[in-house]
Amino acid sequence: MFKASLDITSKIVTSSLVFFVFIIAILENTFLKTNEPFIYLPVVLLLPLLIGTYIYSPKSYSVDMDYIIVNRIASNFFISRKEIKSIVKISAEEMGMPWRTFGNGGVFGYTGYYSSSKLGKMRWFVSQRKNYVLITMKNERKYLVSPDDVAGFLAATQS
Repeated sequence: MFKASLDITSKIVTSSLVFFVFIIAILENTFLKTNEPFIYLPVVLLLPLLIGTYIYSPKSYSVDMDYIIVNRIASNFFISRKEIKSIVKISAEEMGMPWRTFGNGGVFGYTGYYSSSKLGKMRWFVSQRKNYVLITMKNERKYLVSPDDVAGFLAATQS
């Protein structure tokens, strides 16, 4: 199992959002003495977002005979090793300028669909914006992961 630690930016974004939701909940409960349900709307919207990003964020990566597995609380994501064309470590410069097309940009990691100026469309299961490993499939789909131990992860995928 290869750990997926959060980088400092993700820790700051996550902590800030949790703090923001906590403060809003306290302020609404303490100062707004009303029976209007719409005042709780920010917490009602943000709390499921926090829970969802947490349970679908990568916690670690595993490699077995048939799959590379992105371990998550809600459900693991399986990448078939038979369908892999290449697995390479890449740098931020090799990726070019990434942008989110439908993804999470820092709350408990960086997940979802992204596009890059040099590599095109890909799906991220990233916990930190370093240690990038690009998995390219035979059908040209691309997955990006970020294990803490890149050398160990690459060695495990080659065996």
